[in-house]
Amino acid sequence: MNFQIFYQNSGLKKDTSKEMERVISALQSVLGAHLSKNPHFAGVKEVSVSMTLCGRAKIKKLNREYRQKDYVTDVLSFPVYDNLRFDKKPKSKNLTQMDLGDMVICKEKAFSQAREFEITYEQEIVHLAVHGYLHLLGFDHEISAKEEKIMEGYENELVGLVYKKLKKLK
Repeated sequence: MNFQIFYQNSGLKKDTSKEMERVISALQSVLGAHLSKNPHFAGVKEVSVSMTLCGRAKIKKLNREYRQKDYVTDVLSFPVYDNLRFDKKPKSKNLTQMDLGDMVICKEKAFSQAREFEITYEQEIVHLAVHGYLHLLGFDHEISAKEEKIMEGYENELVGLVYKKLKKLK
């Protein structure tokens, strides 16, 4: 299966760093392998997701418009499908290509959280992208403490795998 992240840096200076290219490559590799084990993607050859980095004003506007929450957040996800979780029975789609949806990450929030958590900016982008990806599959930590724990488990596993892949790509 080919998993493609279409990455853009909206409204801010274009980030063309080699480090960001490595992050996108590692995310594509790990998340693509993750999807290939998901029964919802049986027979699917191409999967894509859009990932946009934006500023505080843009993400606050999107958060207010789509979630009725008037504050800056770190990541928003806009899934195409309701539920592609591993633990849910697949509905027959018979598709060879699927678009999971859009992730929007606030670049400034990622920078500030990276400082707060004492990690690199790229590491925080990994965390936020994996978090957004899980939301695109239908996971939602806001439903209950049980769901938060389930999502956190997948997030920790996938972030760890992306970090390992990044080390190999150096």
